[in-house]
Amino acid sequence: MNAQEIKGVIFFLTTVIGIFGNAIILVFMIYIALQEKKMMHSEVILSSLACSNLIHLLTVGLPHSLYPFGIIYFYTDLDCKSDVYLMRVSRVMIIGLTCLLSCFQCVTLASLNPQWATLKLKMQKYLILLILIVCLISLASSINSALYPVTGRNATNLKYTFNLGYCLSIYPDKLVFELTGFISFARDVAFVVLMALASAHILLILHRHGKQMKGKRSSDRSQEAGVEQQASKMVVAFVVTYVSLFGIENTIWFYQISVSKQGDPSYNDSRYFLSFCFSSLFPIILAAYNQKLRHRIICYKC
Repeated sequence: MNAQEIKGVIFFLTTVIGIFGNAIILVFMIYIALQEKKMMHSEVILSSLACSNLIHLLTVGLPHSLYPFGIIYFYTDLDCKSDVYLMRVSRVMIIGLTCLLSCFQCVTLASLNPQWATLKLKMQKYLILLILIVCLISLASSINSALYPVTGRNATNLKYTFNLGYCLSIYPDKLVFELTGFISFARDVAFVVLMALASAHILLILHRHGKQMKGKRSSDRSQEAGVEQQASKMVVAFVVTYVSLFGIENTIWFYQISVSKQGDPSYNDSRYFLSFCFSSLFPIILAAYNQKLRHRIICYKC
C-alpha cells in the first residue's frame, strides 16, 4: 500500500465515522423531539450543526477519501463549482453555529443577572432568525468560491491555484488570490474570537460557581450542578477543539496565500483533513457530555 492509499484509508475512516456519527445524532435529536413534543433551543443549534457537518463531510471528506483510489465523480466544471461552494458554505455554517452555540450557552449560564436574562429571552425568541442569518452569511460570503473551480488538469505551471486533485480552483491573478484568502480568514477569525470570548466567560462563571459550592455539602453540590453546567462544559470542549484545529488549518492557509503561489496538494490535503476533523469529532464530544442523548442511545441499543 503506497502513501496515497494510506492517506485515502485515513481520510475514508475519518469521514465514515463522521457521517455515521452525525446521522445518528440527527436521528436521535429528531426522535427525542418527537417523544417530548418539543426541542430545546440548544438542541435546535446542535441539530443544525449535525446537518452542516454531514454536508461538509460529503463535500470534502468523501471526495478526498475516494480520490487516492482513483475514484472521481466530478466530470464537469459545474460539478466542481457546486461541490466547492457547498464545501465553503457548510464550513462557514459550522463555525457560525459553533459561535452561536457558545454565545447562547454563555448568556444562558449568566442569566441570573437581569440584563443577561433579557438577552437570553431575546436569543430564545429569535433563535431561528439567528440561524437563518448565519445561513445567509454563509451563502453570501462563499459565492466567490464557486467562480474559479474547474475539473482536474495539469497544474504544474499554474500560479495562484488551490489543487484538490479532482478539482482545481484557478484564480486569475495575485490580487484576487490573496484578497479572497484574507477576506475568508478575517471572517473566520471574527467568529473564532467571539466564540473564544464566550467560552472564556463560561469558564469564569463555572469557576466562580465552583468556589461558591466549596462550602456546601456534596449532596447540595450535585443538585446544583445541573444540566446547564454540563452543557457549558460540552460547549467549551467544542470551542477548544475547533479553535485548535482552526489555528493549525489557517496557519497552513495563511502560508499558502502569502508565501506559496501554487497550490501544493500536500498543503491542501493537510488543511482539508483538519477542516473536516471537527465534523467527525462532533458526535463523540456531544455523546460524551449530553447525558440525555447518551441515555437514549444506550436505551435503544438495549
